Amino acid sequence: MLAIYRRELKSYFTSVIACLFIAVTTLIAGIFFVYYNLSYGVSEMYSVYQCLLILVFTVPILTMKVIADERRQRTDQLILTAPVSVGKIVVGKFFALETIYAVPVFVMCLYPLILSSFGTVSFKTSYTNIFGLFLYGTAFIAIGIFISSITESQVISAIISIVVLLMGYMMQSLENMISSNGNILTKILGCFDLYTPVQDFLNGVISLSAVVYYISITVLFLFLTCQSIQKRRWNVSKKTIGTGVFSMGFIAIVVAVTVFANMIATTVTAKVSSATIDMTSTALFSISSDTKKMLKKLDSDITIYVMAPKTSADSTIKKTLERYQSTSKHIKVEYKDTTLYPNFYQKYTDAAPTSNSLIVVNEKTSKSKVVDYNDIYVSDSYSYYTSGSNNASSYDCEGQLNSAISYVRSNTTYKIYQIEGHDEAVTDTTNFGSDSNLKDIVSKYNAEIESIKLVNRTEITTDECAVLLILGPEKDYTEDEAKIVINYLNNGGKAIIGLENLTSQGVDKPNFNSILKEFGINVQSGVVAENNTSYYSTQYGSWFAFADGITGYASGLSSYVFAPYASGLKQVKDSDDSITYTALASTSSDSVLKTNASKATTYKKESGDVEGPFDIVVSVEKTVTTTKSNDDSNKSSDTSNSSEENSDSTDETTTNTASLLVFGSVYSLSDTMDNSVSQSNTQIVNNALKDYIDTEVETVSVPAKSLSSEQLTVTESGSRLFGILISVVVPVIMLLAGIVVWVRRRKR
Repeated sequence: MLAIYRRELKSYFTSVIACLFIAVTTLIAGIFFVYYNLSYGVSEMYSVYQCLLILVFTVPILTMKVIADERRQRTDQLILTAPVSVGKIVVGKFFALETIYAVPVFVMCLYPLILSSFGTVSFKTSYTNIFGLFLYGTAFIAIGIFISSITESQVISAIISIVVLLMGYMMQSLENMISSNGNILTKILGCFDLYTPVQDFLNGVISLSAVVYYISITVLFLFLTCQSIQKRRWNVSKKTIGTGVFSMGFIAIVVAVTVFANMIATTVTAKVSSATIDMTSTALFSISSDTKKMLKKLDSDITIYVMAPKTSADSTIKKTLERYQSTSKHIKVEYKDTTLYPNFYQKYTDAAPTSNSLIVVNEKTSKSKVVDYNDIYVSDSYSYYTSGSNNASSYDCEGQLNSAISYVRSNTTYKIYQIEGHDEAVTDTTNFGSDSNLKDIVSKYNAEIESIKLVNRTEITTDECAVLLILGPEKDYTEDEAKIVINYLNNGGKAIIGLENLTSQGVDKPNFNSILKEFGINVQSGVVAENNTSYYSTQYGSWFAFADGITGYASGLSSYVFAPYASGLKQVKDSDDSITYTALASTSSDSVLKTNASKATTYKKESGDVEGPFDIVVSVEKTVTTTKSNDDSNKSSDTSNSSEENSDSTDETTTNTASLLVFGSVYSLSDTMDNSVSQSNTQIVNNALKDYIDTEVETVSVPAKSLSSEQLTVTESGSRLFGILISVVVPVIMLLAGIVVWVRRRKR
């Protein structure tokens, strides 16, 4: 076999074909690499995506002569009489072509290394993409070898190979044209769908089913090639007829084994989560350990209806649902084609959900919840205003599903009160809309936000309100209003507070600040200016301080905590032991508090300014113990006129824990600021709500996973240098080598 490999490899490099194949493939891949990656600074390997179609045309040119040429020259008889088995000859030829194909693939392996010099690149994802391309091309080579074995003409071999490979590339579209819901014919055709399995690799996933598919296809067509060559040994006789029947039976068995192996691999991949390795940087196709724990505790059946045919449903959503199914036997997924079942949704909702939306149903509680497709893929509002298109910036299927599952299992609805009436900087109609990050996080806990005005109330109880939202009051509270909030918190209430200090600087708010002082928080009058370049963004300036998450609810964040125009927070001196004050994020020691920011001439310390560091996000817990005394005194007298007083005294002691999460800037919770730090700010809120809301059933809130690729800062000189190297130098070298070989053969 090794001799065949060497002979075949030499023959290809002594002709023009090998050099031409490598030159064309590297040239086209290099052009796409320069255009997508270097020109636009994109870290994702879009060039690999484009090569999938290119291989449809280049691989047949590589394989067309491998056996067809030997049949034309009648040298194939040497194969049949050689002391080496036909199988070893075919495998030797196959590995020779694989070696040639590996050259442009190796060049592509340099792409992530080049991009890493300009920024952060996910090597795991990039090389998973390339690995998928390699397996994809390997199957193409095996198919091309087989087609070459059934004809003497290289041209016919190339044309047939292109047609077959192109149909395999477009098979998914052909299946959808035949039937959107699938039938026996589409299932048969699906066996020849060469494109769909590679999508796993392009998405950054190594799945058992995709690997088994390409390996099995490769082995199958190499086997068929061996049988095609062996067939030419047969003559029409009783003996050879028996041999032919045996061979056909053997082929049928091998095909059946191939189909069975793929069915097993597909089933295992769908049922066993470990059969899929998620290589994406954001674990896009994985579910969290908390989600797995929640699913394993399910005690009732949950049905998830997908409003789309299975064949055309969103592939990412399908993979997420497969994870849920493999984790819990109580999760059932059904696909509903809206063209066949146009009124199916009416059982659960009045408004027709968009395509690929989910309806989560619990028959036990008779509750259901719609997860709209537009909530699964979160649009980037910034791109809409810059380009006019709503590009999905994050994927939130896991978070939305967890919320829906918790909702249909629970019989309780929780309320969050948002206080208004003091010119709050953030209300439903301003910075936070119905689709804001903060509202989305709250909705995942199946909590309703209700706006209230303290002037209309005498108290707020913990039974009616799970959490208070106080978002940037510009005007002060009254004493009575402050007392309502304090009493609510002392009775075990929870609050999330964002301070407003941009337009209201200089406005004295003693009553509002008294609420914070009651729980050990002192608000410094002024606006924080950060002077350490490591603690602010040059894009925004010193007023926009940020810090690493330190501990508590701010630990383990994917990015910084962002606090634009923040108030400085400090712990009240000599606060009692009942208060636990935790600084979640703080500025540097180079920061200053500008006591009159509107008249500041520099970010550095001026007269009257206060030196840092300052806390910009804090959490506080206060243990409050109350004692209620009940006295019952009974007096009795006896016949001797003596009296005795019996007293029964009972004291009821109640211990409550007040919890506060305070942001030095309410604008930390706005989408613009939050998205600039990968939603780290609202992730703190999410972490706090896990403790604040004591849900009836376990609720697991998972933040949306980013879909945005890492933007690279590619210099013009670097782009030009590597662009020329990849798209010009390498292809030209291979092309010149081919020309030299061709000229030398002509001289002979």
